[in-house]
Amino acid sequence: MPETIVRLATLEDAADIAALIRALDLHYVGPEVAQPLEPTQTMVERSMREQEGTRYALAYHEGRAVGLACFAVLRPGFKLSGLLFVKELFVEGEARGQAVGMVLMRWLADYARKLGVTRIDLTTDGTNTGAQAFYERLGAERMNKVFYRFNLSTEVLTGD
Repeated sequence: MPETIVRLATLEDAADIAALIRALDLHYVGPEVAQPLEPTQTMVERSMREQEGTRYALAYHEGRAVGLACFAVLRPGFKLSGLLFVKELFVEGEARGQAVGMVLMRWLADYARKLGVTRIDLTTDGTNTGAQAFYERLGAERMNKVFYRFNLSTEVLTGD
């Protein structure tokens, strides 16, 4: 089986990142909601140029980008060691079952350890039992946390 290679993405990878984000959106929300490729690539390039907290890792299999991790390193964290938060982990349909997700997660763990980060946090939708089983197979611990969101398209936190 050909080896899967993972590396930190650069601005030159924006087109591959955008294509995988679009594939992710098509997979989870469908063509009615998924954004077109051009504004997706514009968002990726902006996030990389402005040096937001967003970082991207790409997984290549047989020379083609087939997997993506969107993540951020957040500090201070426990004993100031910080944490790596995984916002998205996605593997294209045809590459699933080839350990690409596992290779991405191991790469993320190695990357975090090199930075002195001591944990990885992530969430899944409550109905995404496949992702939950995947993370638990890798040794993730299910946490008893409550997840909150402020929808800024409504009149919350406006200061009025």
